Amino acid sequence: MNTKFFISILENIIIKIPTSYPTIKIGDFNIDMLTIATESIRLQTYMNMHNFHIPCIESTTLNKTQIDHMWTNAPTQQCHVGTTQAYWTNHNPIYFAFKLLNYIRQFIIPTINEQMLKRK
Repeated sequence: MNTKFFISILENIIIKIPTSYPTIKIGDFNIDMLTIATESIRLQTYMNMHNFHIPCIESTTLNKTQIDHMWTNAPTQQCHVGTTQAYWTNHNPIYFAFKLLNYIRQFIIPTINEQMLKRK
């Protein structure tokens, strides 16, 4: 797939989803982020421009590629990400665990406080 075309499709998704809260974008992107290639550099640059990163730098397939991606704008210390093996596919499922208490302290409470200050 043409990377520029793929990024334009991805941009349509990114602009529709609010990123003021921690957001996860996950899927089979078919761009190997473990290789230094034009496609992976373009995608990495684009996602970093929108404050997204891949918190898990390990292969996601039995072929030792990282074509299945999990991008997030959540701080790395607030989440735990990894892969596990599945017997039915050569793709390793990606799991994401979010530290809810940190999320509440960092995003929910300040938002509520801000809304209360605007009402005064």
